[in-house]
Amino acid sequence: MIYAIDGFMDYLRYEKNFSENTVKAYNTDLKYFNIFLCTDEKYGVKALSEDGSALPASVSKDDIKAYIEYMFDNGMERATMERKIAAVRSLFAHIERNGLIKVNPAHNIIYPKKKHRLPRFLRFGEFDNLVDFEAVTFKDYRDIALIHLFYSTGCRVGELAGASIRDMDIENKSLKVHGKGGNDRYVFITNESASAMSDYLKKREDKFGDLSEALFVNTKGRRITERGIFGIIASRARKTALNSPVTPHMLRHSFATDMLNNGADIRAVQEMLGHKSLSTTQAYTHTTKERLKNVYNKAHPHALKK
Repeated sequence: MIYAIDGFMDYLRYEKNFSENTVKAYNTDLKYFNIFLCTDEKYGVKALSEDGSALPASVSKDDIKAYIEYMFDNGMERATMERKIAAVRSLFAHIERNGLIKVNPAHNIIYPKKKHRLPRFLRFGEFDNLVDFEAVTFKDYRDIALIHLFYSTGCRVGELAGASIRDMDIENKSLKVHGKGGNDRYVFITNESASAMSDYLKKREDKFGDLSEALFVNTKGRRITERGIFGIIASRARKTALNSPVTPHMLRHSFATDMLNNGADIRAVQEMLGHKSLSTTQAYTHTTKERLKNVYNKAHPHALKK
């Protein structure tokens, strides 16, 4: 199984051109599945193993069902279960295509779908509260520019963490980002964001001298990590009057929701977000409908009647 998993990782990395983070996530999930096959005794499943690794041809549909039962019994979140089972299905489809098994045990496996949740976003005025602090230190200027850029572009956290200075064109108010699957795209920034970026880069040059490759850096001048960005957004949100935690994803959701609320074409928003499927972008139309419904219920005189 380990040999098959390693081959599948190479396939995702070099043929499908998946990002390294995605490949690592698949690898972790599939190694977890292999450990279950080799060590679990509670469910009566005992896949043949060689050198501590389960043999793909020995895995049955009952084994995979037992794996699902195991995750249920251990209280795993449905979204996590869905991801792990999807990884198993993808692995065995790959193994079958390469002729290593005659029957795919993961074919037609039914697994729990994650509950539909509307994207969480900042409401009117909440974004202004998030950046309403005086810029004094280098960190202040950086954080204002970072928050503005999230809301201005709708980028993923990994895209801004991985962005380089050469990707930014302040004069033309655009940024080249490297999205999922190695797909590059251009996003646009507002005048306010461009001004915040100019102020940040000037303060950064004053502090560190020559600008390094990374677009956003920490207080030591090194490229900031995704975890560091989450910490910055959360910390700034805690210092405001906002009643709920704020994440980079919420800023991305806010960008998409506000674009659609203000008449943007959904396919244009899809392209700006870097979504491969239009159905992913359509989740934001439900959010805009909910907002419109709330406005209607509050404003229409007959809607106010009990």
